[in-house]
Amino acid sequence: MINLHVMTNSLIVVCNDTQVIPAEDPRYGHILKLLGEGKMDEEKIKNILLFKEESPTKIDRRMEIDAPNNKLLIDGVDIPERLKHKFLDLKRRHKPRAYLTKFWDKLQKNPNKNSIEMLYTFLEHNGHPIMADGDFLAYKAVTTDLLDHHTKTTKHKIGCVIKMDRKLVDDNPTQTCSFGLHICSSAYLKDFHPTTSRYLEVLVDPKDVVAVPNDYNGTKCRVSRYKVYREVKREDIEKRKK
Repeated sequence: MINLHVMTNSLIVVCNDTQVIPAEDPRYGHILKLLGEGKMDEEKIKNILLFKEESPTKIDRRMEIDAPNNKLLIDGVDIPERLKHKFLDLKRRHKPRAYLTKFWDKLQKNPNKNSIEMLYTFLEHNGHPIMADGDFLAYKAVTTDLLDHHTKTTKHKIGCVIKMDRKLVDDNPTQTCSFGLHICSSAYLKDFHPTTSRYLEVLVDPKDVVAVPNDYNGTKCRVSRYKVYREVKREDIEKRKK
């Protein structure tokens, strides 16, 4: 539990140990802004506390914190906000983060800026696991004979790779239903052909994500390639959603 004591020229933070943060330290302003918004979010405060006064501050061979600009850099590249908080949370809790670095490395090969900015938010929002190699797990509903619902021509055998030319996939996130291979979250499956579907888990390389549409409460996206991982039962999917 964190206890905060706001002084005129400093902030006293008590959490395991006691830290005195002077007003000129960027963390002082970040924490006061959070409190001013009526948010006593301990996780965010703990992440802010990781930002040292110096800039840049090396975390490891590739990663550094740019405190004055509130940025986390990997190989000098600023990473998106939600992904930044996840990296800092793993560091604070001394948890492995190699899988997340591999995810970021693959995402950096994605030519679509919107995908780079929005993909991790999509995954976090829907609880999609990121695997050890940096790929992520998503869902796909198919017919009872394992064909895609739209064209009923593509067979989804376990272990096969489904792909199409990236140039043919609509990269506009404002287009809801459009051209491309569609994957989704468990929540999206609820009303999608519920009586005529079988459900698959698919593996997706972050570089192959083309668009995260703005519709459907952020529960699906369009990709150019995925690998069929395994079949799952609807009741098991429902359990994961609880």
